[in-house]
Amino acid sequence: MACMKKIAVLFCFILILNLFPISTLADNNKTDIFTDVPDDHWAFEPVHYIRRLGITDGIGNNLFGLGQTVKRCEFAAFLVKLMKWELVFPEEYSFIDNADMNEWYYPYIETALLNGAVVKESERFRPNDLITREEMATMIVRALGYDSLARRLPDFENLFDDVTKNPGHIAIAKDFGIITGYSDGTFRPDEHAKREEAAAMMARLHRKINGTINEIHAFYAIESASQAHMIKHFNSVAFGWSRLEYDKKSGSVILNVTKNNDNEYSIPPLFTEPVNEAKRNKTAALLMVTVKNETIETGKNGGGLPLTEYILTNPQESVKTAGLIIDAVAGISAYGEETDFDGVVVDFEGLRGELAKQSLNEFLRLIKAGLDKNGKTLYVAVHPARKPGQAYYDGYDYKTIADIADRIILMAHDYYAKELNDYEMLIGYTDTPLTPIDEIYYALKTITDKETGVQDPGKILLQFSFDSVQWKLKDGKVINKYPYHPYYSSINNRLAMDDVNLYYSEVSQNPYARFFDPEDETDNILWFEDSRSIQAKINLSRMFGVNGISIWRLGNIPDYEQSAVYLDVWQAIMSNLASGN
Repeated sequence: MACMKKIAVLFCFILILNLFPISTLADNNKTDIFTDVPDDHWAFEPVHYIRRLGITDGIGNNLFGLGQTVKRCEFAAFLVKLMKWELVFPEEYSFIDNADMNEWYYPYIETALLNGAVVKESERFRPNDLITREEMATMIVRALGYDSLARRLPDFENLFDDVTKNPGHIAIAKDFGIITGYSDGTFRPDEHAKREEAAAMMARLHRKINGTINEIHAFYAIESASQAHMIKHFNSVAFGWSRLEYDKKSGSVILNVTKNNDNEYSIPPLFTEPVNEAKRNKTAALLMVTVKNETIETGKNGGGLPLTEYILTNPQESVKTAGLIIDAVAGISAYGEETDFDGVVVDFEGLRGELAKQSLNEFLRLIKAGLDKNGKTLYVAVHPARKPGQAYYDGYDYKTIADIADRIILMAHDYYAKELNDYEMLIGYTDTPLTPIDEIYYALKTITDKETGVQDPGKILLQFSFDSVQWKLKDGKVINKYPYHPYYSSINNRLAMDDVNLYYSEVSQNPYARFFDPEDETDNILWFEDSRSIQAKINLSRMFGVNGISIWRLGNIPDYEQSAVYLDVWQAIMSNLASGN
């Protein structure tokens, strides 16, 4: 009997060995090396990276197929495995040349079609045709969910003269750094890629889509106390408690930290509590410095200058103002208490033109020099670039600012119409998403440009703002020239009502709601942010190598548990954080 038990145990052990190769049991992270890929070949790392992921196991006999081309069915299978889509085996085939369910590639093509990586443009898929560079770029972009965006890009972007088909898809794949052009400026869309080139694309793509948020920053200003408990989750928090103003009595610029002159960016009572909370949790406490929206009479031609430009273009005021900021970072006092800060966020908005660019650069150099003496950091908030043909605040030299500063905050939000004209009101125009994805795309593309943008994407923080826009209509006409901005607590309550229809625009990647208000008998359109729209921006920023975010502001972050209406935004943000944050 004992002998029989030993035989049974031995038999089970043999079965386990057959199920799990010895190499796997010995080292679960070890990857067998393809015999046809030399360890000094440029593709050695990406080829074995995707092998570890299970995206490819080569062409058989432990061969990768180095130097060989890729078929359309093979590339579709690569994408399906990389995206971890569940394989489907529909009884009805979608392409007449992919009708055999016994073919290994049958479920991969059907799965790619189901998930949008492939579209049915004809009755044939041509599975055994060699895939072209254009087809690879297009499949990748569609797999990422940017087909709609790509189809709108040709309006302002075609990077290659030899590209006539799907230029938007190719532009996106190139901008994401997944596929490149040639040194002569061509893309050669009809050429076929080698297997190792496809492997490199898959490796780049996998690293991007599986990136995490490495840094998270927030502002604490105006009404933030209700979410002070969140401070511990941030790498840095900027306290909005100071505003530059022009003091007519002294004829000079002052840094106002009081409530005088209706300053909403003033030091509140018990201000040391949130600062100390930050310091206890090793969250960098920064001072935010903004500028009052006022015009200074210069006496030149009877005109004046906005205060920001007055400070930047007046050398004496620049030096003095830089000193005010440096001193405030070293310590401020109010209500019988005092505190210092770990750095500053310079929030100089509304700048245009080359003079503003150069003047801001010089001003930031002054501040940085003073901060460096005390080991303090400098963050700078900047406006986003807009698509060609649109006016925007272009007075920010991204490349130089990032060279000077420790972080650069990209304020890519609030794209909605601030007011409607009479015609727009008459026709009932309400298509006003807060953050259209094509605008976010262009903002990220510009700020990460290798020639004129930030050279280290790790310095960039993409900012989210939780604004909202509501339009009221009667008889199909908008009746409010300026949008209403309901709080998210009100939005959450409204979305919970039965008579509200919730939508998500695939074009803008923004949510909106429609409802009838019986109190004033109006039809209403409400645009806002939710966990889906925030995730869409996080996903897009990863494609550009931007893995840091900034939030305007604490006290206004949607933090609700009703996932059915997607206002669990804080939970969505936290799920993207790298472990250890």
